[in-house]
Amino acid sequence: MTSRREFIVGAGASIAGAGALAPTPAQAQKMLSLSQLGPTNFHQDMLKVAARTNTIAIPSYRFGVVMRSGIAATGSSGSVTVEATADLVGVDLELLQSIAYQAFVDFATRVHATGRQILTFAEFTSAKGFNKLTTTAQPFLKKPFADARTVALVAPKGLPLVNLHINAPLSDQSPVSLGNWRALNGLSADRKCLVIVPTVVLDFAALTGSGHKVYGGSANVGITPGLYLVPQFTQNTMVHAKIALAGDMGRMLLKDRVAVGQAGRLVRTSNYNNRAEIEEWNAYVNSMRWWNEPHLAGPLRPTQAYDYSTYQYRIDPARFAEACLDAAKAVNASYVWALTANPAK
Repeated sequence: MTSRREFIVGAGASIAGAGALAPTPAQAQKMLSLSQLGPTNFHQDMLKVAARTNTIAIPSYRFGVVMRSGIAATGSSGSVTVEATADLVGVDLELLQSIAYQAFVDFATRVHATGRQILTFAEFTSAKGFNKLTTTAQPFLKKPFADARTVALVAPKGLPLVNLHINAPLSDQSPVSLGNWRALNGLSADRKCLVIVPTVVLDFAALTGSGHKVYGGSANVGITPGLYLVPQFTQNTMVHAKIALAGDMGRMLLKDRVAVGQAGRLVRTSNYNNRAEIEEWNAYVNSMRWWNEPHLAGPLRPTQAYDYSTYQYRIDPARFAEACLDAAKAVNASYVWALTANPAK
């Protein structure tokens, strides 16, 4: 049976390593470099819809970045707590929309290079169904349920931000809100086109932690700063329909986290812990005074071990924009692969 003294000793050792920035073995798993990214790194479903028409409409391009993130770990039923939160600093709506526009232009250029015809803005905005779209104000901020991350989504200036029910959790449409899907079906049916809505989302840190242990007496978290493509959030949707009420949908979803590079530096802005209190107690109970001077008043015994830290990932705007665009281009290449692999009949 673990004594209170043994528990505090273990807690002191774990707290000493809390918030370390060194990557852990868990972080190294399922991590790709940008040069390794390809179509096989995406879940693929119903991509054959791309072969049904030579005409393409791109009514929106969804670009997002994680603005806030965090992780916590506990031990011994919460008696040991380690927590770290981090914010992305230096971005604004203008910068995000500028990156989204450049990513959109790259995507459209790649689509055009396949020989497909792309509808102009006037052509798809005048189509039936387009005026039925529920668009979202920008930036759209969303913190998914049971997720510490808060994501900001934008579209290029001049294009609407369109969220679908299948874009959950990064959507303001519920899983049963089919209005935007039917609106895109209407656009597809009216213009006899394939409607494509790409999404690219990046994070600024890879977080790991020891989880929440009931019996273990230690806890630790790790933050590795950098830019990363986010699995599942990074996805592509293709819609083709003959009538507005029903249509077919092709999907690509990123499976693994992809390391893009650095665009700033991580700075710890605050820290609150009781390491000194625990170290004092550990030194006392590990010394001979504990045994030789039982009646001497020692330090107060801590009942909890805790460590709370906040960080900022402070970007260089030019480096950030360049890295994000490199990531978007790599993702766009995989999205356009679906068109070349399924040529229009």
